[in-house]
Amino acid sequence: MRDFMTLKSGKFYFSEKLDYLKINDLLIRAIVLNETIVDLPILPELSSRLEPEIMYSSISGTAAIEGNPITEEDVKKIAEGQNLEEYTKKDKQEIINLIKAYSLLSSIDFTDKPFIVTEDLIRELHKIITDQVPDEHNIPGRYRNGIVHIGDKSHGGIYTPPKILEDVKNLMKEFVSWINSDEITKISPFIRAAITHYHFCIIHPFWDGNGRTARLIEAIILQAANIKYAPKELSNFYYRNVDDYYIAFSKSIKLKKDVTPFIEFALNAAVHSLTKIKESIVYFIRKFALKDYYIFQKQQKAITKRQLDLLTLLLEYPVHFVFNIKDLFYVPPFSFLYNRVSTQTARRDLKKLSSMELISLDDKGKYILNHRILG
Repeated sequence: MRDFMTLKSGKFYFSEKLDYLKINDLLIRAIVLNETIVDLPILPELSSRLEPEIMYSSISGTAAIEGNPITEEDVKKIAEGQNLEEYTKKDKQEIINLIKAYSLLSSIDFTDKPFIVTEDLIRELHKIITDQVPDEHNIPGRYRNGIVHIGDKSHGGIYTPPKILEDVKNLMKEFVSWINSDEITKISPFIRAAITHYHFCIIHPFWDGNGRTARLIEAIILQAANIKYAPKELSNFYYRNVDDYYIAFSKSIKLKKDVTPFIEFALNAAVHSLTKIKESIVYFIRKFALKDYYIFQKQQKAITKRQLDLLTLLLEYPVHFVFNIKDLFYVPPFSFLYNRVSTQTARRDLKKLSSMELISLDDKGKYILNHRILG
C-alpha cells in the first residue's frame, strides 16, 4: 500500500488490502474457469463468431452504464457503417469511438510480461473514447482541472475526487508507478485489473469518459494475462448490475484502505463472464459433435436424408427451442423441407427421431432437440 499527500485534497491511498476470506473462493473459481477455457479447443469458426459478438455487447454495455441507449444489435449496424437516424449524433459518436478503442485493444502487443500500463496509453484511450463527443469541459487526452462530484445518495453517497490539475497529474504519475510495481504485478491479474479499475475511477483524471477508459484498461490487463474473451464481457455484467457496481465503489471509498467490496464485485463479474464464455464454447463443441453423430447415423442408414436435415436445422436454434408437427409445414425453414411431404410421413419422422432419443416430447406435447444424447 502507498499513501500520497495531495496539495488540496488531503491524503490519497493506493491500496491492495483485501479480506481474502471473502474473495478467495471467487478468485480460485475465476482462475480455474480461465484455465478450463484456455484448454478447450477453440475452432476458428467459433473464435470468429465469439469475438465480434462479445465486442458488440461489451460496447453496448460499457456505453449504457454512462446512459447511452444504443443496443447491441445497433452497435453492430454502426460498425457496419449504417447511419441510424433514431439516435443522437453524440450517442452514435460514442459508439464509433468505442469501436475504434476496442480495435486498438486487439492490436496491442502483449508479449512483454507483465503488461505495463502507461500514461501515454491511458491518454490515447481517452482521446479515442471522447473524440468529437461534445462536453463543456472535456478535452480528449487532457487531465481535468476543477471540481467534479461522482455518485449519489441512493448508491452510497457523493464522492469528490482530487480537484486541481497538479494533484491529478501527480496522482496519475504515482498511480502508474504503483500499478506497475513488483508488489502489484506479482498478484493475480484478476485482482490487479480490478484495483487498477477502482483507483483510476477514484482519481477520476478526466472530465468525461473515466468509466469507459477504466473498463478498457481493466480489459487490457486481463487480456495481457491470457484471459480469453471474458475481459470484454465484464462490461455487460457491470451494466446488468449497475447499482451494485456503484455501491461497491462507494463502500470501498468509505473504507479508504480496504478495497474488498469493489474487488469482490469485480471477481463476481469475472466468474459470471468466464462461466458464460465456457458454456458458449462447450455448446459450440457439442454442436460439432452432434453434427458428426447425425451424419454417422445417416451413413448407417438409421435415419434418412430429410431427418438428417431436420436435425441439422434444429441445431441452429437455441437450446430450449420447441416445435410441433404444424411448424414443419408452416414455419420456415422447416416448411421448405416438408412442403412436399404428407402429414403421415412427418409423423413417422418425428416418431423415428423420438425412438432414437434424438428428439423428445416436453410436458406440453412439443418436441425439443436432445442436446445431451452424447452425454
